[in-house]
Amino acid sequence: MRILVVACRFPEAGGKGDALRAFAFVRELASRHDVTVVTPAPPPSARAEAALREHAVVEVRPARAPARVLGAGGAALRGRPGQVGWMMPRASWASVLALAPGHDVALAVTVRSIRGPLGIPTVLDHVDALSLNMRRRGDGPESPLRRLAARREAQALARYERRAAGWADAQVVTAREDAGELPSRPAVTVIPAAWDGTVADTGGADRDIDVIFTGDMAYPPNRVAAEWLAEEITPALRRRRPGARVVVVGRGAARLRLAGVEIASDVPSLADYLARARVAVVPLRGLGTGSPNKLLEAASSGAAVVATSWAAARFDVPCLLADDAEEFAASIERLLRDEAERDDLARRARLAIEDYSVARTVMRLEAVLTDVVMARSARV
Repeated sequence: MRILVVACRFPEAGGKGDALRAFAFVRELASRHDVTVVTPAPPPSARAEAALREHAVVEVRPARAPARVLGAGGAALRGRPGQVGWMMPRASWASVLALAPGHDVALAVTVRSIRGPLGIPTVLDHVDALSLNMRRRGDGPESPLRRLAARREAQALARYERRAAGWADAQVVTAREDAGELPSRPAVTVIPAAWDGTVADTGGADRDIDVIFTGDMAYPPNRVAAEWLAEEITPALRRRRPGARVVVVGRGAARLRLAGVEIASDVPSLADYLARARVAVVPLRGLGTGSPNKLLEAASSGAAVVATSWAAARFDVPCLLADDAEEFAASIERLLRDEAERDDLARRARLAIEDYSVARTVMRLEAVLTDVVMARSARV
């Protein structure tokens, strides 16, 4: 097949969730199909551009900041999501339309990447239900003005998701919860987030970190989770296990004002820190959407995982469940005290993440792409 991937963010292995997912899809699909990527986003680095061009024809159709501002403002005035106007300006969309006829099928990565029908079979990968994400941000910890803006954007996104569904032949999303928030037609297929790394050889690892939490701390749900870890979970843990070493690692972590935990900000490799951790926590409480890849990252590193029920439900990966600070503290202390149990839980988690390999998830996506092409052909 000749596949056109439309991505409002530049697909890259180290990017945000949708950019990472798009890169993994492109790399795997390109082993069997001809793939063209069109994006309005300039490559973040020469290395990222070279990595993508190794697998696909890449058409970068950038828009300058003034055009993006006008696009976002114009969209908002028409009651449409400002994100769409900003991330897929009209001039960039015109390039997408010009390229579409030379392809058998299009894959649009997030609803922000599509502004109308493409004239060819189209699969819309929402990744997350963005309307749900913004609705939750509207009730989150940010300033009143930001919450108000998030609520209005959530309403616009919900309307736009319904509209965009009419331009698509099939829909894809990462989690069942998100699927329930989207239009039911065309059919929505859940294709979970993929693990695009390697499973670490954990034999003989020197695990000098008792508890770790990782993530991009600019993302509000991660920031709230880090604060909960520092303010409630860690004190409860140290009442049971004085001196437990707790580390928060990730982009922007230095901007957090956290007491009682160590901070490692903007590190070159999260994997290097995870390889030193005995227990990784995922204290996310449903303030966002989608699937927390940090759970798969931790499992691949040989850390045992303690997660909220909300986070654990995204993957069928063995971990201990905890939904309040005392439960987290008790579960962590139990694993730190019993190394045999910790090792067994970590071993079973490493085996389970094989189901989330890029190869297996792309097989599901490939079936959806093939089905829409065949269905469109049958109607012609």
